[in-house]
Amino acid sequence: MARTPRIVLLFALCILSGSISISSASSATDEFLSCLAADIPPHLVQTPASPSYAAVLLSTVRNLRFATPGTPQPVAIVAAADPEHAQAAVRCGRRHGVRLRVRSGGHDYEGLSYASLDRRESFAVLDLAALRDVRAMVDPDDFFRNEQSIPPLPGAKGWNSV
Repeated sequence: MARTPRIVLLFALCILSGSISISSASSATDEFLSCLAADIPPHLVQTPASPSYAAVLLSTVRNLRFATPGTPQPVAIVAAADPEHAQAAVRCGRRHGVRLRVRSGGHDYEGLSYASLDRRESFAVLDLAALRDVRAMVDPDDFFRNEQSIPPLPGAKGWNSV
C-alpha cells in the first residue's frame, strides 16, 4: 500500500512537468510573435488566427501528405518583402528558440519548408518568394583578385562538376 502514494505522486509530477513545458513553449511563441511585430509590418506576418493563414500555408504545398490536419503547423508565416524582414525573422527565431523553415516558391516535395517531423518543435515559415533579384556591389578593381582567391573544390574539374 505504501507504493500507491508514490505512484500517484510520480504521476502528478509527470503531468505538472508536461504542463510547464507547454506553457513555456507558448510563452516563447508569444515572445517570438511580439519580436516579429516590432520589426515587420503586420500584413507580412500570418498567424493561425489570421483569416488567410491556411491559404498562404497551403499555397506552395506540393505533397498533400503534408496538408493533413495532423501535420504540425507553423506558429507564423513571414512573407519577407525586404532583406531586413528576413534578418528580423532570423534574429527573432534565434532569440526565442523558434526554428525557421525557408520557402522560396521552388520545388519542395519533401515538405521541408512548411512542416516539421518533430511535433514538439516550434517553427515558423520564412517565405522569400518576393525576394527575386540579387544585387551585388562589385569593385571592378578588386574583382579578378577576389575571384582568384577562391580556392578550388577538392576533386572538382570545373563548374559543371560542382
